Amino acid sequence: MKTRNLILSILSAIALSFSAAALAQQGQPMEPAQPEPVDVSDSELEQFVDAQAGISTIQQDFSQRLEGIEDPEQAHELQTQANEEMIAAVEEAGLDVESFNAIAMAIQNDPELQQKLTEMMQEGS
Repeated sequence: MKTRNLILSILSAIALSFSAAALAQQGQPMEPAQPEPVDVSDSELEQFVDAQAGISTIQQDFSQRLEGIEDPEQAHELQTQANEEMIAAVEEAGLDVESFNAIAMAIQNDPELQQKLTEMMQEGS
């Protein structure tokens, strides 16, 4: 049970690591605010799909690797490695982390963009 909680906390930290950089740049307290609309081109959305596929693969891999880890230091090292690999996956897709986060936020706030993303992902399957 202890290992499972550690794994869940590490996976949560990995998932939040991308958004933490964007929030830190704002330097403001976290208050509900309407995000500025982001214009996402088809090519950027395709890059996002590619990056997300890479991130998903990395998360699955590291989730499996963390299952047997009980040493917090070793788990932290794996988390750091996973973060580095996810950043590399975003960059290999042609985006930077800030752009990836902006597109992710735009997708969350725009139902039409969500639909477009879903269609692109289905076409790629």
